[in-house]
Amino acid sequence: MPSNPSVLIVESSRVFRNLLSELMASQGFATVCCDNGKQALAACKTESFELVCIAYHLPDMSGEVLCHYMRGMPTLKNVRIILFTAEDNEDTLRAALLAGATDIYNKSEFASFQIYIARFAEQCKQTMAAKVMLVEDTQSQRLWLQSLLSAQGYYVDSFSDGESALQALSNNDYDGIITDVVLAGKMSGLNLIRAIRRLPGAQSTTPIFVMTAYDDASRRMELLNIGANDYLAKPVNPEELLFRVANLIKADRSIKQLNSEREVLKEIALIDPVTQLYNRNAFNRLLPKALDNARRSQMPVSLAIIDIDHFKKINDEHGHIQGDRVLAELGLWLRDYFRQGDYVFRWGGEEFVVYLHQCDVHHAFNVIEKALSHLKQRRLAGLALTVSVGMSGYPGHELPSLEALFEKADNALYAAKTGGRDRIVVFSDTCGET
Repeated sequence: MPSNPSVLIVESSRVFRNLLSELMASQGFATVCCDNGKQALAACKTESFELVCIAYHLPDMSGEVLCHYMRGMPTLKNVRIILFTAEDNEDTLRAALLAGATDIYNKSEFASFQIYIARFAEQCKQTMAAKVMLVEDTQSQRLWLQSLLSAQGYYVDSFSDGESALQALSNNDYDGIITDVVLAGKMSGLNLIRAIRRLPGAQSTTPIFVMTAYDDASRRMELLNIGANDYLAKPVNPEELLFRVANLIKADRSIKQLNSEREVLKEIALIDPVTQLYNRNAFNRLLPKALDNARRSQMPVSLAIIDIDHFKKINDEHGHIQGDRVLAELGLWLRDYFRQGDYVFRWGGEEFVVYLHQCDVHHAFNVIEKALSHLKQRRLAGLALTVSVGMSGYPGHELPSLEALFEKADNALYAAKTGGRDRIVVFSDTCGET
């Protein structure tokens, strides 16, 4: 395994240098500390760093000048350089940015820098756990790139031809793909990219980085057009390659995390928190599609609205917490009782809705009647209860709108409640009200 990422600290103040050192250690970074610019430049010739922190005022040169020197070194061309200052002079700060500083922090705002380092550390950890596919036909170049990537903490699978790489994708998930344009075998890098983008599922969106000896504008546009995310002309600069690959993987992971969070929020928006059943939002989203499918396949459907009798009395006498337990246990029982493919919703309050697919109203009545006979033998949250049910149902060729189907069942429920409760009432154009 690679060693911890290393940070160079260039600061003449022992107190602030120790403060930075402790912060870096707390985030898992190794540190090299220097008192002045000359020591820092010497350290950069023998070691590599993921981050450099420089004080603006140093004994032998300004932080601005040191930034300029560092940006001239190949190993530091793409490394983040943070400058610390106690000044607010805009001209001074602008000059430091032009000299190569990535960002500037005032020493009095150390808390902001702590947040920055925590995020940077998390990015480094993500990169070190990444799995990368490398496709390069030249053995010496392939071995060199594999060594370069492995030294940065990547897990690397390497291939010389596109056919083998494509086969590996069927058995592995990769965080990124690095490929040459010219490959061994019959498949070129361009064809490999096209094939990857045609794959099913998430693999088709894997970020692809291309190395090419052709750097004219038309070829670059073609690479991006067929699905490459980024490219670099050969001979590749190792620091730039690592920087760009890391950015691609980080960006892709950020997008996936946002998508995952979005899906969770969508799921939360469709689930009732008390019963864990689908809620009214889900009813309005799922059932129009279900009805369309029933119409196309000419299959009957039925809808039942179930209302707990005297639920207000349960809340008044036993408390709302006990009332929620009743709702939760009834919801769980309904979900487990009905078939896979039927939908059970909590409509609101003490009302539940059951959608029975491929089930005509006569059969649905028998199903609901049997369910309620089982329910009467149970005590939910320690309480005996009864329910009233209103139902509607139609054959597939006569299905009305979802609103009409629900309205019929709701009217039937009203009849059940006013007729004495603890009963099922069916409303149907074919069988009338029973």
